[in-house]
Amino acid sequence: MSKKNKNEKTQRQLEIDQLDEMLWRSSPLGKFLSSIKRKASKVSRSGAVTYKNEKRSWVVRIPSAFVFTGAKTGGFQTIVMAETRDQAWEEASKCDEWEILDFFISHMKVFPKEPL
Repeated sequence: MSKKNKNEKTQRQLEIDQLDEMLWRSSPLGKFLSSIKRKASKVSRSGAVTYKNEKRSWVVRIPSAFVFTGAKTGGFQTIVMAETRDQAWEEASKCDEWEILDFFISHMKVFPKEPL
């Protein structure tokens, strides 16, 4: 194949790729995905980066039924510092200060106060 033929073939392939890209961007799925990429690039995390092995704040919530029967409250919560969910539960079991929640808690929950 001569150099001229290679250049022509490369040029045609480039034109086909450009047309393919234009067709993709004009399709509903292409528009949707490109809008998601633009929105995702605008999102940034505030605050310092937390690594998995660092201590962080965890929220521990328990239903009022776990403490005493017939309670008029929805449940209780406390915030503890721990590295993992299990350590947060252990720290909460040692805690003697719990907030009373005015909304119903159906089951025990342990989750990060500020997600990564």
